[in-house]
Amino acid sequence: MYESFMWIFVIAILTGLCYASLLYLFNKKQHYSKPLTMILFLLRSVVTGLLILLLFNPHLKIKTNKVEPATIIIAQDNSNSLVLTKDSTFYKNEYSHSLDTLINNLENRFIVDKYLFGNNTRELDNIDFQDYYTDFNDILNYINKNYYKKNVGAVILLSDGICNRSYLPEQNIESYPFPIYTVTLGDTINYPDFYIKDVFYNKISPSNTVFPIRLVANAHNSSNNNMEIKVKVNNEVVEEIVIPVNSNRFSQTIDFNIDSEDEGVKQIDIQIASIKGEMITNNNNKRFFIEVVDKQYKVLFYAKSPHPDLGSLKNMLGDHFETDMIFGDEEIPNLNDYDIIFLHQIPFSGMHNYNMLKSKLDENEDIPIFYIVGEGTDFDDFNNIQNSMKINKGAVNTLLDIKPHYNPNFGLFNIDNEVVEVINTFPPLSLPHLEFSLNSNHDMLLQMEIRDVLMQAPLLSFTTDVDGRKNAFLLGTGIWRWKLNDYYRQKNNNNFEELFTKSIKYLLTEKDKELIIYHEESFLNNEPIIFTADLKNPSQELTTEPDLGIRIVNKHSKDIYEYDFTKRDKSYYLNINNLPEGIYTFTAQAEYGGKSYIDNGNFSVVSVGAEAQDLRADSQRMELLASLTGGKNYKVNEIKQLADDIENDERITSILREETNYKDLINLKSIFFVILTLVSIEWILRKMFGNY
Repeated sequence: MYESFMWIFVIAILTGLCYASLLYLFNKKQHYSKPLTMILFLLRSVVTGLLILLLFNPHLKIKTNKVEPATIIIAQDNSNSLVLTKDSTFYKNEYSHSLDTLINNLENRFIVDKYLFGNNTRELDNIDFQDYYTDFNDILNYINKNYYKKNVGAVILLSDGICNRSYLPEQNIESYPFPIYTVTLGDTINYPDFYIKDVFYNKISPSNTVFPIRLVANAHNSSNNNMEIKVKVNNEVVEEIVIPVNSNRFSQTIDFNIDSEDEGVKQIDIQIASIKGEMITNNNNKRFFIEVVDKQYKVLFYAKSPHPDLGSLKNMLGDHFETDMIFGDEEIPNLNDYDIIFLHQIPFSGMHNYNMLKSKLDENEDIPIFYIVGEGTDFDDFNNIQNSMKINKGAVNTLLDIKPHYNPNFGLFNIDNEVVEVINTFPPLSLPHLEFSLNSNHDMLLQMEIRDVLMQAPLLSFTTDVDGRKNAFLLGTGIWRWKLNDYYRQKNNNNFEELFTKSIKYLLTEKDKELIIYHEESFLNNEPIIFTADLKNPSQELTTEPDLGIRIVNKHSKDIYEYDFTKRDKSYYLNINNLPEGIYTFTAQAEYGGKSYIDNGNFSVVSVGAEAQDLRADSQRMELLASLTGGKNYKVNEIKQLADDIENDERITSILREETNYKDLINLKSIFFVILTLVSIEWILRKMFGNY
């Protein structure tokens, strides 16, 4: 169907008629026959009318009815738990043929979109079962977001049901708009199995103390056996216990206290001896690394009043930090005893010891300060106590919800991409309506997002003031919600901890140190190993003029790896792939102005084993996901039946959609040829009869 504006046509027609009339009907100099005059009149009217019409640049509104077949979404689990069982040969060699047959059968009637999921969601290309995690919610959220209001007939979820990242999918699945047909993959036979469910530990421990390790050891179908557990430090057995298993669904939490004497990175191995009939032993062992340091940092938390933010930060710090906490107008201790200070809504209105605090801060200019600004902050006193940021209350007396958004241009230290994705989903912080200006250069780690609008304003930023003090500014309270959200999604606080431990580590870095290498204490063997570095010239200005190299040594094998950093603006960057598991030391060195600049340290590379913890297929979860969404569960040998059932499902139908498209009239080639033809005919007739 074609529609346009009728008044445009009226103007075009009238203009064409008027011009053609003047040229032919009222022109006394023309001597054509009456029939020829009318023909020429009509030709010129039409040509002129079309040209006038095109000057208005009208468009055609075209409505068409289109039959849209239903879309079937196939979501294939790519995690390596499927190839760690006794059925690994089938999944490596034969399974792909069964999946291809399913896809081919469905493509005869439906649109079929195919995805892999595990560590993340991507289009199905090659199934290699190499993902180390299974995140059901990532694929389900992806489908919800990208197929909103589309004709989705069903989702086919093919997995072993093992969920080891994010929250359990069945918690929110009832609101899912499409039926899910599930196919249970993997081994469902109840073999005896001892396995390490989880290990909790602090990555950093002070020397000459003990570091606690909490082990969650599980047993399945293994009643009337003994579980023999060994704990090794640097390949030396330090603990050995035996636990009787008295049920077929057994779980035991065991606490170990390991002496930490010498400084350095310690390799910790926890091993559970296998038993008769145990088919899978990959999950009997766990290796991780702990860094023992000779320095314990002291932290002062000073807050207006008790607040859950403080507990979230304090619990995150671990044994590597000794913490003190004071509130309100309590006596301020000697600040020289502390390595870093947190000021939570300090100064506050009516604060009696404000002058004392300011005086002590002025006396200890080297101590970094982490400011947390909130509703209780007295902004006049805040502006006087530091010179990096000026804040005034806004005209509106209300609290705003401020969502965090990672700034991709932040360069002081690295945040893992997976952590960035989680940070951007954290709940909002509370902050009064403010007007503020930055008196120094702020490196923004997090930007403010207000009502889905990204602001060029810092939520979490770092700066160095004129006195050389390192400061961090967090504008908003409620980070305890971030920690809870992180645990709800991931079943751990790793993302929350990485955000703040790296922030604190940056603040604690010696300001006078000329070469600083930033890195993680531990890396997974499937992720890139990233180093960044800052080098200061004698004027304490960042420079990348000299080349910077690094020498990495594996402590056990003594293998040596040498690399050169790349230069990025005012910092150095290095990305290393595929270092073997182990403990490493490094020395970075640059030669500049006849002087050597050196920094050294250590790190570890560990294997990932989340998929190897519990390898039994969770058929109950797969059946539950199907039943809650109106689908059905199948075994892997029932895939052909699945295709038949979907084809016969009366809920899965094509729909008739009305599509509206707009097309500019001037872009129609046919209009050009019509005008050219009409003009040519008029010219030929006039030429034939001798007028031109």
